[in-house]
Amino acid sequence: MSKSSSQAKYISSISVLPDDLLVVFQAVADGIYGTDEQLHLDCVALASVCRGWRSLVLSASRFWTRMHMMTKFGVLSKEHLERSVTRSANALVDIVIYVARPPDPWGQAAWTLVFDGAKVCLQVLRECSYRWRSLKIINEKDNHSGLFGFVLSELGLPHAPALKNIEIICHSSGWITSLKESFQLLSTTYTPSLKMLRLGGCDSNILPGQFDASSLSHVSLKFLHQFSHTLAPNSFDAFRNFLSCARNLVSLEVHRRVFFVEHAKTDNEADPIILPALRTLCIIMGTEKPAYLSNILGTITAPNLHHLAVHGDSLTWEEGSLIDFSSPAFFLRQDETPKFPTVCKLTMKNMLQSVYGPGKNLRSVFTALPHVTEVVLDQDVREIADSLIIESYDQKVPQLWPYLRQLTIEMSPMTTFHYLPQLSEWLRLRHVSGLSLPAVVIRYGLQRAGVKEDARDLMAIRKIVNDATGYRASDTGEVVKQLGKLGALVDLRVDSWVHD
Repeated sequence: MSKSSSQAKYISSISVLPDDLLVVFQAVADGIYGTDEQLHLDCVALASVCRGWRSLVLSASRFWTRMHMMTKFGVLSKEHLERSVTRSANALVDIVIYVARPPDPWGQAAWTLVFDGAKVCLQVLRECSYRWRSLKIINEKDNHSGLFGFVLSELGLPHAPALKNIEIICHSSGWITSLKESFQLLSTTYTPSLKMLRLGGCDSNILPGQFDASSLSHVSLKFLHQFSHTLAPNSFDAFRNFLSCARNLVSLEVHRRVFFVEHAKTDNEADPIILPALRTLCIIMGTEKPAYLSNILGTITAPNLHHLAVHGDSLTWEEGSLIDFSSPAFFLRQDETPKFPTVCKLTMKNMLQSVYGPGKNLRSVFTALPHVTEVVLDQDVREIADSLIIESYDQKVPQLWPYLRQLTIEMSPMTTFHYLPQLSEWLRLRHVSGLSLPAVVIRYGLQRAGVKEDARDLMAIRKIVNDATGYRASDTGEVVKQLGKLGALVDLRVDSWVHD
């Protein structure tokens, strides 16, 4: 069979596929396309498969509502964006702007062409801003060219009444950008329907000084404070002001450097801000010290909080900075009543691993969160289990976490499960006391050269995990065996994820 006839056979097979399958392809592409330049499964590619698909793609506006712009020489295309604007008709559109790192060295001519091309393309997007549904701006890692700030500035003040989601992500470290003015899109005047805001690795000045966040339900903040010749405002006051007008928040994620701890030191303690709708609070501290956590927890009162997640870096904490969990600055009020009594899911990672010990009064973690039904831990499970064992030996005190139904232990790559004695003894004592045993889920993270995040070959994954982490080896098999004797349900899982 000739090569041409073989190709015709495959094309003929594709052409008889149902049109609904093309819609599925487009839905998958919408979920993954636009995060970088590695995948280009857009409407033009789909329209090039066969005549039937081309006819469908060209006639349906749904295939043109994903508008992707990349600030890269030879890739910027005003015509492509204009075609998408026209063919999307009056449908709401999703905008993805990928700010690529320029080549090195970058000549003045190429610099001018890229900046001029970006300006023209941004003008096209700005003209259809009334149809924006989501806006995502991604700055490539180690891109310090000034293009990122240029893109934010050139977007100007478009009126986007339908815009619900904004994500501005900088995959960089150190200096990012210096904005002369705050990003004015964050305004109820221009984005009255905004629900989700995610700022990752951005200049802290990206937020306006006066920003009404009352429409927001989901927020994620991660700033990189920049050096400035002007006196910086009080970052903690700015954080409080932001929360005070975000009364409708359902989910709040706070990363490191959202404010300076030294700015939070005041003579008169301010009243906490009540967030009545908040259901999920996630604090990812990174290299911040426990004082950063205490300032956040002391700032927020959430009477209906469902999930509390705290991620630290306790390996770097010194003896004088260990957490006193009974302090009113953390999980308990001044009168020692729970600050978050409705929490039923607790995630706590790397909070107890200092060489100086896990901290003071660890028991308060359990008494402050009495109705927990699900707990997610990493290596902190050892200290948690040890503390619960000691408490279980005391027959005069009630059992802690009596409603616990699931315990998830997330193991880092290249580690082996060393916590069987503590975990087994705690569950044994829990069983003896008459409490039901939680389901135990042990998840192994996978990060290994040659295995991508979306690896599909399960056998290859298991072989690598067997070599790297001990999954299915004798020690891990002993976990299932010993906990199974107690009647505990044990589920070992292997996940491919990227650790920051």
